[in-house]
Amino acid sequence: MRIAFIVEAFPKLSETFILNQMTALLDLGHDVEIFPSRNIDEIKTHPKVAKYGLLDKTFYPSIVPDNSMLAKLKCAWLVVKNFSSIEIINRILSLPYPVDAKISFLFRMLPLIGKEKYDIVHCHFGPLGKVAVQARSLGILSGKLVLSFYGYDASRYKLDATYYSSIVQQFDGYVTISNYLKEKIIQLGFPEEEINTIPIGVDLNDFNLPEKKCKRYGHKLLTVARLVEKKGIYYGIMAFSNLHQKNKELEYHIVGDGVLYEKLKELIEELGLEECVFLHGAKDKDEIVQFYREADVFVLPSITASDGNTEGQGLVLQEAQLMGLPPVLCGCFLV
Repeated sequence: MRIAFIVEAFPKLSETFILNQMTALLDLGHDVEIFPSRNIDEIKTHPKVAKYGLLDKTFYPSIVPDNSMLAKLKCAWLVVKNFSSIEIINRILSLPYPVDAKISFLFRMLPLIGKEKYDIVHCHFGPLGKVAVQARSLGILSGKLVLSFYGYDASRYKLDATYYSSIVQQFDGYVTISNYLKEKIIQLGFPEEEINTIPIGVDLNDFNLPEKKCKRYGHKLLTVARLVEKKGIYYGIMAFSNLHQKNKELEYHIVGDGVLYEKLKELIEELGLEECVFLHGAKDKDEIVQFYREADVFVLPSITASDGNTEGQGLVLQEAQLMGLPPVLCGCFLV
């Protein structure tokens, strides 16, 4: 089968669950092509990206210049460059959108134009469903449409049935990763009978377990997470501060990067924890496995963010358990 992946960004270290779907399909002999909304400038990438040559299967949209005049000039150049698809381009430029919105939408659609027919178009995260539906309505895409939900796309406070109303009847199936999220998307208007709950799994080949477990002393705590509000790292550090007052041998290692990095660094300094709380930043798969090996306890803090965003599943919990780490869950963790 030919399968198109419509994603937000690629490659993205924190989305191994999507990467594993791609590589599993390739292992089964299927043809996979990837269409991100944007490139992502991450220093590290998962080894599978290179191993499977996924960047050669990835088609990025052109970057829209911030300057409106430059954007229009680049749009004109792209129209000329893709003149063989002028009929579809005209349909896009005839949409009742503001000029800047039409240009942005054209840039997003161009990588999809002219591709061979797909058997399945799989959209990852709810809002990306709109991209596929619009592309199919314009005659750009064909094939069965599948839409997967993972967390924020079903739980943010501002979401209601009107947000997805234009695409609810346009898909051949829906996938979510937990019963909690399934209830959420039913409330958003999606038909229960067409929703499949498929929890995310862990690729055992990614984790080389030692035959003998070393004795754990409980001194080294570990969290692996994106540094965003819903992960609750801020509260994890504050809780650790209380523990550290009772046991000075404790260490807290936090692996991951995100928008809260500087804020968390300031908190660590404010609490005087620079010698025992460590922000390691983003790490690749092999490095993360080593952190799992060296840790004694895995800590998974989680909260409902100010915009309503909540955990969908928390794949790192399964990874930690696979590595023999006892997990500690704290905060509001919903599955």
